[in-house]
Amino acid sequence: MSKGVILCVDDDSTVLNALRVLLSKIFGSDNVIEIAEGGEEALEIVEEYAAEGTTVSVIVSDYIMPNMRGDALLVALHERSPNTIKIMLTGQSDLEGVKKAINHANLYRFLEKPFNNADLVLTLRSALHAFHQESRLRDEIRALQQELAASAAALQAKEAELAQLRAGRT
Repeated sequence: MSKGVILCVDDDSTVLNALRVLLSKIFGSDNVIEIAEGGEEALEIVEEYAAEGTTVSVIVSDYIMPNMRGDALLVALHERSPNTIKIMLTGQSDLEGVKKAINHANLYRFLEKPFNNADLVLTLRSALHAFHQESRLRDEIRALQQELAASAAALQAKEAELAQLRAGRT
């Protein structure tokens, strides 16, 4: 199985470096930890992985960033990569952006800044588990749909054969 991808987005390089160190230590053996300093860069990273056939597993995005706020990023990301699990970090008491992300980007969870490392790690473990479980379910559904299509084709062939046999008796 290929490595998952965790993408962290924040305009504060101190926060990004802290996230990279923490997440690399805990999740780095099974996941690539990517960082982006803004929404446009994050979308470029997601597009690069998509071109390789890889879906970013989880994105952790700050809410307040210049040029593109976190809620707008997560909505844009959801349109491009609906299966990516989305987590928002916010230090703002205004929850309008969080509501937008919940309603339009399928936000998995939001954490308040400053975040607790243990809470972030537990949230990411849960998010990664959800991503992999949903991925397995999508694969199972695809396999069952193919099996159903093959069975339907076989049934149609048998019905045609039966119709020919009946036509031959008369």
